[in-house]
Amino acid sequence: SPRCPRPSEAILGVLRELGAPGGRSVPLPHALQVLGARGFTPGQVTEALGEYQALDVLQVDAGRGSITFV
Repeated sequence: SPRCPRPSEAILGVLRELGAPGGRSVPLPHALQVLGARGFTPGQVTEALGEYQALDVLQVDAGRGSITFV
């Protein structure tokens, strides 16, 4: 059986889907709505965003409320 990805990995996958094709930026409110609908908690999303910001995978622009892939 395929291994279950960690919540942060699954969240990153959803964010990449939302940014596709070729989109480098995703509106944060839209991302939260979609992730919430898929059963992720706000805490899991916050943790994932923090983790991937630290790894320079993405950046969250607090002013515009968007996620940008680095």
